[in-house]
Amino acid sequence: MSAGFSQFFASYSNIIDLCLLNSLIAYGLFLALSANMFSLATGGFMALGAYCSVYCTMELGWPFAPAVLAGALLAAAGAALIGAPVLRLRGDYFMLATFAFTEVIRVIALNWDSVTGGAIGIVNIPRYTETWHLALAVVVMVYVVFTLRRSYFGRAIAAIKQDDVVAQSMGVNVFAHRLSLFVASGFVCGAAGALAAHLNFFVGPGDFGLLRSVDALIYPILGGVNSLAGPIVGAIFTTLLPEALRFSNQLREILMGALVVAIVLYLPGGAMSVFKLRRRRPQTPGGAKLAPATKQAQS
Repeated sequence: MSAGFSQFFASYSNIIDLCLLNSLIAYGLFLALSANMFSLATGGFMALGAYCSVYCTMELGWPFAPAVLAGALLAAAGAALIGAPVLRLRGDYFMLATFAFTEVIRVIALNWDSVTGGAIGIVNIPRYTETWHLALAVVVMVYVVFTLRRSYFGRAIAAIKQDDVVAQSMGVNVFAHRLSLFVASGFVCGAAGALAAHLNFFVGPGDFGLLRSVDALIYPILGGVNSLAGPIVGAIFTTLLPEALRFSNQLREILMGALVVAIVLYLPGGAMSVFKLRRRRPQTPGGAKLAPATKQAQS
C-alpha cells in the first residue's frame, strides 16, 4: 500500500504541487471577491513575492521562511500602496486599474536586469518549496477563511457584498474593510509567488502577465465564491483539465473557454452550487405531502 502510494506520488508530484499552489492562489482571489473586487493584480503581486524571495535567498543568503515572508509583505505593501486610489473605482475601471498594476510590475521586471534578470529571467533557483509547505499553506488559508466568515468582520463583508451603500449607512466602514481584504489578498498571492519561484527553479516576467491574473480569477469563480470549498474545486479542476487534454492544444483552449461560459450562464454561483440546488429541489408531486393550507383549500 505504501509502496503504491509512493510510486503514485513520485509520478504525479508535480501535478499535486501545482494543484496545491493554484488552490492557494484561488483563496487569495477569494478574499478579494468576497467584497466584489474583481482584481487582475494577481500577476503583479506574485511577481513581487517571487522576485523578492529569490533575491533574499540567492543574493542575501536568507533562510527560506523569512524570504517567503519578505516576499509576501512586499506584495501586501504594494496592495496597500495602490489600494487607496484604486478601491475608489468600480466595475470595469477597477479591473483596468489592477491590470495596469500587473503590467507595470511586468515591464519593470522585464527591464531591471540587475535584479530580475530581464527577459531571460532567473535560473537555477534552489528548490526549497516542498509539497507539505503548499499543503500547510492551503490548510491555514481554509481555516482563516472559515474563521473570518463567522466573525464580525466577515458579516460586515457579507453586507458590503450585498449592497455597499446600505452597509455604509449602517455604520460599516466600506473602504477600510475592502482595503483590508485587498491587502490580505496581496499577501497571500505574494506568498504563492515566492513558493512558486522556489518550486520551478526558474522565474521570468512572462510568468506573471495577464494570463496568470485571468487564470487566478477563474479558479474561485468556477468553483463558487459562496462556498468554502469552491476555490479548491475550481483550482484543481482547472489544473487537471489541461493535463488531461494535452493531446490537443486547440481542444484544450476551446473546452476551457466553453466551460467558463457554461458556468457563468447556467451556474452563476459556481460548480459548488450544484449541491445546493439538489438539496433545495422540491419533491415530486406524487411523493410530496400536501401542506395543511392546501388540504383546506381542496376541501
